[in-house]
Amino acid sequence: MSREPTITGRVTPTDVSPVLAAGLRRPSWIALRAEPAAVARGRRFAGDVISGHTLDADHAYTVRLLVSELLTNAVNAARALREWPYDAWPLRLDVAACSRCAYLAVTDPDHRPLPASDEGGQLVEHGRGLGIVDHIVAARWVTYTEHGKTVHVVVAAPDVTLTPEELERIRESRR
Repeated sequence: MSREPTITGRVTPTDVSPVLAAGLRRPSWIALRAEPAAVARGRRFAGDVISGHTLDADHAYTVRLLVSELLTNAVNAARALREWPYDAWPLRLDVAACSRCAYLAVTDPDHRPLPASDEGGQLVEHGRGLGIVDHIVAARWVTYTEHGKTVHVVVAAPDVTLTPEELERIRESRR
């Protein structure tokens, strides 16, 4: 059995990354299959990227929890569209971090709008994840294209309050 290839990338300063311009360092990405195992791979990847920026175990856990929620939603959205062949990598996880925050973006091929994060109340079995995400993150927004959507989140480091200007700079750099 051959090992699964890893498709990742690192943005170099010559790429003029908007995330670098916003003060976030070490932006990285990974392409993932639309399968449940992608969630664990994404968590490990995000943990590796942020490891040099936080020594706080709770903050690292929070980032991995957010990746789990966002990637689970992306896997479900992609699989609802169709079955993907084994060699297809329709999902993408972007991670960037600095001492003040972590930025996560999950892209999937489903361009349909997300449901409201509070639909159904607390007693429903599915659909509460984005409501939980909204309580944890400093900002969440979605960008749509003809071929999919990207859910962006910014999570502040412990004891950091991000200014509206910082959040807007990050948001503007990712449009």
